[in-house]
This record gives sequence, structure tokens and C-alpha cells, in this order.
Amino acid sequence: MKYKVNPVSIPNDVALRRQPHPKDGVISEEQLQNFDNKSVFYDVFIDPDVDELVGIGPPALNVKPYVEGITVWVNGRQIRFSFVDYPEHKVCLLKARVPHAERYEVVLEFSDATHEMTLLRDPLRDPSRDLSRNSAAPGRKVLTAISKNNAVEWVDEWIDFYKTNYGIDDVFIYDNGSDNLEALEARVGEKANIVSWNFPFGPTAKRFSSFAQPVALNHCLKRFAKGGVLFNFDIDELLVADHDRIMQVVSRHKVVYFESHNVPYVNPGKRDYSFRDFRYRYPERKKTARKFVCDADANFLISPHNTWVKKNYFLASRLKRNKPDALVDTESYFLHFLGITTNWQPGLNKLKEVTTDGLVKDESHIRMMPVG
Repeated sequence: MKYKVNPVSIPNDVALRRQPHPKDGVISEEQLQNFDNKSVFYDVFIDPDVDELVGIGPPALNVKPYVEGITVWVNGRQIRFSFVDYPEHKVCLLKARVPHAERYEVVLEFSDATHEMTLLRDPLRDPSRDLSRNSAAPGRKVLTAISKNNAVEWVDEWIDFYKTNYGIDDVFIYDNGSDNLEALEARVGEKANIVSWNFPFGPTAKRFSSFAQPVALNHCLKRFAKGGVLFNFDIDELLVADHDRIMQVVSRHKVVYFESHNVPYVNPGKRDYSFRDFRYRYPERKKTARKFVCDADANFLISPHNTWVKKNYFLASRLKRNKPDALVDTESYFLHFLGITTNWQPGLNKLKEVTTDGLVKDESHIRMMPVG
């Protein structure tokens, strides 16, 4: 199934542009080509559970006054809204309560541009189950990742692995402009949802100015995983853990983190390789770049490696990070396959061939693969 977003951008004939986050320092002209300087929202949608209009996008940063100055119209009526910018979390959120309806004519009126869109209350309804796929049933498990040009065989095997071992109910792949999108849809379209997410990924090694992945994760958290449990693992990552223990920890603590072992590129002897062709990992466990499974409703914002809850203090509220050190499942880990890559960051040298000297044989993921 395909999901089409409703993006909003600063028009080309308007001079205003977003500037990179100052914490990233100097960004080269080449890196700036991958910086998103004009998207306001990556998607605008209706949350039918609470009758709310939601806009989610990259942090506004210097264009915040421009965004805050909009007028919002829904079905011919001007409505009040809240807008909060989270520069450190690389996301912004607009929310507005709307009257109950099945169809919404939305107009976002900026000082120099007007964006009109028609939104349905629940465009993801699945008649075969009489269940809104926008609102996950209690305990429903959702897997998500951003992807670009990954081999369809890798994506297919990744989906089957998580569905078989962790009872994943829905998979949402945020496609970042793949050249093989048609082949991907043909291969996994019946078992996964493809979200068109063709926005600039962001300058590499500039984490505060790279928006596509963190906004995609938060979009999935608030759009598709509500009421359920979100699994955050990239296409090149396979979790080796006990399903029941994961769910018990998430039920108790609302999030569980996992450390990793890198699986280097030991020449598989063929071009069309996949996860099953790599059986050796580094012995050391990586405590950085942890991934997680979380209760979608209990966590307000997430990033590729962290989660935050919203705490209310008197008349104010603030975000508090769930400390990974206290919530790591030490009995589990995920395997990060360096060879499962399009080599889009050649400087990382992921495809450097290594021998098995000093490596540990680990076939846990192969034993977990579905038969056939």
C-alpha cells in the first residue's frame, strides 16, 4: 500500500530560506545541496482519534516567525492552532482541533502564499478488517525505517525476519526517492506500506541539520503507531532478542534499548548477497547508536537513537530523555550488517573486505530466518 504525504514548502519565488542549525558549524557548498532549506511541513493530516489537524516537518529555526504567522482555515472557518519548534530534536509540530467530519478542506495562508489541500478523516481504513490503520489496536506492533535504493531482496528479507520473530503487524518504509521504487512496490507492496518521503536527507555528518530520518520516525510515531508499539531498526539491522521479554519490558518501562555488533563485509563470493551470507561479527559490543522498541503513546518524540517523554511542571512542560543506560536489554543485541548498503557514504568504508581473523561466528539471525 502506498501513502502519499501532503507537503508544504516556502515557494520558490519567496526569498526566505531556512538556515542550517548553528551547532553544525560551517557546512560546505557541496553539503548544502542535501540540506532542506524550504520545507515547512513534510505532511499535513487529520488525527481522527482526537479530531485534530497535524502538521509535522523539519525544525523551523530562523523561519519560525514566518510559520507562526499563518492563518489556518478548515472547511471555511478560521481555527486556532499551536505551533512548537523543536530544533534539538529536528522536528516541528502544528496542531489544531477541528470539527468532526469525513472530509476537510484545509487552507494554510502564509503572508505571501496560500496552500490548499483536501484531507480525508481516515484515508488508511482497511475494510477487510474494519479497522482504522491510522489508529493501532492496543499492543499493535509497527516496524519502520527510511530507505533509498536498497536492494528489494534485502528489504523483503528484513520485513519477513521481523514479522516472523516479533509478530509485526504493519511495516512502514519511508522511501527517500529510490530509483528502484517500482520494483520495491512490486516486491513488498502487499506486506508493507510505502510512504513517499522524497525530501533532502541532509548533509552527512551534520546531525542537527539532517531532517528526513528524524521527521520520518516521528511521523510514524504519531501517524501510524498510535496505541501500539514501534520497532525502530534500519534495513541493515536485525534484532536478536526474545519477543516476550521485549514486550514485558516495554509494558513496564515504555521503552527498551539495544546495543549492537557490527557484521563486517567478509566476501560472500557472489554479487547478489543478503543477510544469510554473513556469519561473522566483531566481538565488541557497540554502546553508541543504540536502537529501541517503544510504546508509541508514552513517548512524545523520538530520534534514530533516543526517545523523549513530555513532563508537565506547574504551568510549563518540557521534554525529558529516557536514559538508554538504564533501559538497555543486556541479554539482547542487534546485528548491523555493513555489507547491506548502497555505499552512499563511501567515506565510511563499509564495503572494505576483511578476513575472519578475530571475528566471532554468529548464525543467530540465520536460525531466525523464516523457512522458504
